[in-house]
Amino acid sequence: MKPKVITYIISGILSAILLAYLLLNLDWDILKKAFSDIHWGWLAVALAAYLVNICLRALRFSNLIYTRNVHWLEIVPVSALHNILMYLLPAKTGDVTYIFLAKNRLDVSMAEGTATLLAARYYDFSVVALVLAIILPFTREEMPDWIYRSSLLFCALVLLGSLVIFAFLQFSKPTLTPQSTSEGKKNVKARILSAWNKFLEGLREIRAHGAHTRTALLTAGIWMCVYLNFYSAAQSMGLPVSFYHVVVISIVMIPLTLLPLQGFANIGTHEVGWASVLVAFNYPYETALAIAAGSHFVLLISILISGTAAFFGAQAASALLRGNKS
Repeated sequence: MKPKVITYIISGILSAILLAYLLLNLDWDILKKAFSDIHWGWLAVALAAYLVNICLRALRFSNLIYTRNVHWLEIVPVSALHNILMYLLPAKTGDVTYIFLAKNRLDVSMAEGTATLLAARYYDFSVVALVLAIILPFTREEMPDWIYRSSLLFCALVLLGSLVIFAFLQFSKPTLTPQSTSEGKKNVKARILSAWNKFLEGLREIRAHGAHTRTALLTAGIWMCVYLNFYSAAQSMGLPVSFYHVVVISIVMIPLTLLPLQGFANIGTHEVGWASVLVAFNYPYETALAIAAGSHFVLLISILISGTAAFFGAQAASALLRGNKS
């Protein structure tokens, strides 16, 4: 049995267990009250924020693709599908779908798709670390020690990683990708080295095209949309969450979503991340769990509705533009 199939089976079992725990421990009165008086304006903001997020991700990929110019509108359907699959599939297996979507729909090579995806994740980590470094001095007294120390470690590791990467870009020369073995498969060391070389190759090309600043600004916009979506999801249900706590939650979610095993559609991972941070900030456990479950539902709706709208809207707009040109 293939490792991916085993991962999906275990993730399915884990999803069922975590969902059962959630259903048994939720305070349904809090959740019923929240959804009985939904704030449609905030819900619309959550949907709009995620829609803008998808478009900004498409713009970022248009900056990162370096072999040819691809209009960002052509990338929106890829970005929409990628976001939906990235969220629904467990253990980040959905993230790599961008490589295949970009190849099939945009004719971007596998190597370039891998390089641009890794580069996008590098910018994500760098911008999140920068945001965290900015807010840490102002929130030291309120922030629990374990979150503060973890945040400092995260910022230090990202900073160190950035320095190492830029040193490689400045002083190293491109190396050849290792050839496959006689059986047509690469060992683990060769795979890691191949991915690293593709990543550095992508960053070199991006730097050569002067896209670093634009990409960093687009990444900052992407994360502002993520924060706004999370915040609006809670506000739409009338649940008391501050914007600052949402920023911390989104940062805590990063290592959780990188776990090798997790549920489908982030079932359990979302609730653990949200509830643990809110409890650390002295929210009652019942309230924290209700906020986590409710925000998860709104986030899932945002991804499906905004992703579908972006996919079909971009295709219709592209067809209209082609019709006008002809």
